[in-house]
Amino acid sequence: MTEPPQFSPRIEALAAAGIAAAALGGAGWLGWMTGWPESFDTSDPDFINPISIMVLGLLGIAGWFFVKAVGHARRHLAFGATKLEIDPPGTLRLGRPVSGRVRVQKPVAATGPFRLVLTCLDVHEFEDDGRFKTSSFPVWTAERSVPPETDATQGLPFRFDLPSSVGPDPVPSGILPGTNPRHRSTIHIPGIRKVVSGNTPPVGRFWTLVVTAPTPGTDFRAEVVVPTEPPRRKGRLP
Repeated sequence: MTEPPQFSPRIEALAAAGIAAAALGGAGWLGWMTGWPESFDTSDPDFINPISIMVLGLLGIAGWFFVKAVGHARRHLAFGATKLEIDPPGTLRLGRPVSGRVRVQKPVAATGPFRLVLTCLDVHEFEDDGRFKTSSFPVWTAERSVPPETDATQGLPFRFDLPSSVGPDPVPSGILPGTNPRHRSTIHIPGIRKVVSGNTPPVGRFWTLVVTAPTPGTDFRAEVVVPTEPPRRKGRLP
């Protein structure tokens, strides 16, 4: 049985709390260095200036990530950790069904069906303001549901029939062998996510399984990365 990377609400809570603390500290340092605000009178012309906007922006970021940290922490306390178990051969392979179960550490009092969504995401590289960046785009998805009375601690079963192909295989350089380098760019359509143009292959690919269910209080949500390769064996000295 493989041990894929796991989504941890606890780690997400700590990361969000760290960003919130950094943003709050940055706002405090900037305000202390500039002496802002000398007056909390919003009608004062000196109240609204570039420094004020930066301080207020950092405070807004701190508040946003603090709320996220609280949400992740509540989810961790309510449901604990999540573990993915895949039936043999223990990895996902295109053109073959994949089945298994998602085990939750603590009972989930679902008030509606569990929703399991398997998604394949391609990682594309594109140029933005003279720099190359990466962004993930879903290229295939499927959904299954499990009755709410299912005991999540014993495992939420799933089975997906995978397609034989989801597009060009990933190429680390993002350029097909034997072809000339192509300019990578993105198209921005209002209301729609970025779309990679240039017909270039992805530089990477990964699969996620997201499980959600409505529950009293904090809704249940778990996310795991589905392995596509067996774990590497560690070499041993003779």
